[in-house]
Amino acid sequence: MNHFADLHLHTKYSDGLLTPEQIFVKSQAAGFSAISIVDHDTVKGCFIANSIKHKYPLEFINGIELSCFENNKEYHILGYFIDIGNKALNNHITEYTHQRYIRAEKILKKLNRLGIIINIYELIEIADEAPLTRPHIAHLLVSKGYASNFKDAFTNFLGEGRPAYENKPVFPVSKAIKMINRAGGVAVIAHPANSIAPEVLYNFIDQGLDGIEVVHPLHDDNLKKYYHSIASQYLLLETGGSDYHGTRDFDDSNFGKFVVPYSTILSIKRRINL
Repeated sequence: MNHFADLHLHTKYSDGLLTPEQIFVKSQAAGFSAISIVDHDTVKGCFIANSIKHKYPLEFINGIELSCFENNKEYHILGYFIDIGNKALNNHITEYTHQRYIRAEKILKKLNRLGIIINIYELIEIADEAPLTRPHIAHLLVSKGYASNFKDAFTNFLGEGRPAYENKPVFPVSKAIKMINRAGGVAVIAHPANSIAPEVLYNFIDQGLDGIEVVHPLHDDNLKKYYHSIASQYLLLETGGSDYHGTRDFDDSNFGKFVVPYSTILSIKRRINL
């Protein structure tokens, strides 16, 4: 065991490929000492992970990646050590899942107007038990021959400003931070290099952000140093992980390369008095 952790893993219960058990097997083979599943807007994978974690020599940390949308921009807030049974959190998940369904219907209508016929039942089948997301729609676009790969599907149809793009429901970052904190967890901004301007990041810090995801495939050494300096200045937690989905060409090559030392987890535990 190498005493490193990957704190950004996705399963089939959002937009990933693997089951929680497969994530455990893969993480054990990589020698991790701890992992966190942070599926988008659902804790279903965490419930399953908790039921099987006793079989593996890994510490499992409950997590989530909440989707936020404000001022026509999308942001993601990671929550760690959350109470996955928290009523307010689960009420939000239920409502947001419904809003995702409505959004998916709107996207499909836009695609239909472009001559691309995908019905909602096909989407539900491909999503299995996960909330409906654009990657699920992208999968259908590729399988039906309307796009050559996921990147092509987003570039031509699903990405911001493209013909079938539909905004997510408004959910401010400040509400996500409070929701995670009230569920007993810490709130961390995910992959800030992904279109988050410095002034916006400082605003989130003012709103009570607990940490920054410093280690991520989008962050080169210079960006890691930059976000580390901000975290140090504002006494924020520093987290990281591979953002593994298993659906992209680079996922397996990234797995095991984007990790944090176990001391990261100890820092989080101290912050919330565990």
